[in-house]
Amino acid sequence: MSTLALLLAGTITLTTIPPTPLIERTKSGQALNFDLVITNSGASAITIEEIEASVLNAKDALVLQRRLMSNGASIETIPNRRIEPGARLVVFNPFYEFEPDVDLKKIRFDLTFDDQQHASIVVQPRVHETKADLILPLRGRVFVHDGHDFYSHHRRLDVTGTMTTALGVNENMTRYAYDFTVVDERGAMHKGDGENNEDWFGFGTPILAPANGIVVKAAATRPDGAKSKPVPLQMDEVLKDITLIFGNFVILDHGNGEFSFLAHMRNGSVTVKPGDRVKQGQKIGEMGCSGDAMFPHLHYQLQRDASLGEGLPSYFRDYRRFTGDAFVRVTRGQIDTGDIVETTR
Repeated sequence: MSTLALLLAGTITLTTIPPTPLIERTKSGQALNFDLVITNSGASAITIEEIEASVLNAKDALVLQRRLMSNGASIETIPNRRIEPGARLVVFNPFYEFEPDVDLKKIRFDLTFDDQQHASIVVQPRVHETKADLILPLRGRVFVHDGHDFYSHHRRLDVTGTMTTALGVNENMTRYAYDFTVVDERGAMHKGDGENNEDWFGFGTPILAPANGIVVKAAATRPDGAKSKPVPLQMDEVLKDITLIFGNFVILDHGNGEFSFLAHMRNGSVTVKPGDRVKQGQKIGEMGCSGDAMFPHLHYQLQRDASLGEGLPSYFRDYRRFTGDAFVRVTRGQIDTGDIVETTR
């Protein structure tokens, strides 16, 4: 068992989503993207007062330690710390970035609650190496409007929320997702006020298969919204088909336990259907504004199944990253929120 939970008198349980967190290699080090789930089965409400993370080596000797606490009010960076009786609380791992040379195979999280109650969990992350040979699914100058950094909305999916509970969501398929747009040389995403989809430089841009695969699911005829005219989604319909949120989409099975999900494509632009084999770089649709899209963009994520399975880190090859005065060539690497990149192929 990769994650071990220690219980306090049977009233506080700590688990993680996913059970075995993945280590993502970033441009500056290592990212640890997972959620702590605290269950209070006691008769009284409890409040988190301190969270401490201890990185341990194979002999359980301390390597490094980080904490949030009331001294200095760092614990207040977690806005909701109270857990009612019989309730669960999701805490997004606050210690999300580490230096590249730190061995993160074993980390103990110690939580202190009011009245000096304590609970601990040992987390044993593993490095994930993307198996699929991925390229960016867009050509041209691409802006990562929102990726999966600690502050991203993709990262902050609360599985205990009203909407996620109603939809039966108990994992985060968007944990390593991206919202891609196309920008001009100044970094602008659109001309004018962007009220019309045609004002956006990316609207209608070809969407490419990031790797070879088989189409598992697809939708092609859902309407496009616009910046101030989103597609109206009825809750009862979404409860029957959660993919309505993604508008027109394609899910590709890369044959190695990795699936690409490409969403919000333009109405009528999807060129593939379930069962089709596609090749890397093949056009499968166009950027649109369908589903729950605030503006024209491509939502992309790598995940472990064709349904609502956990997201997976993705590394792309053969692109250039803008650094301010120049573009730096990247043979294979990670991108995230705020990056501006171009393909080199």
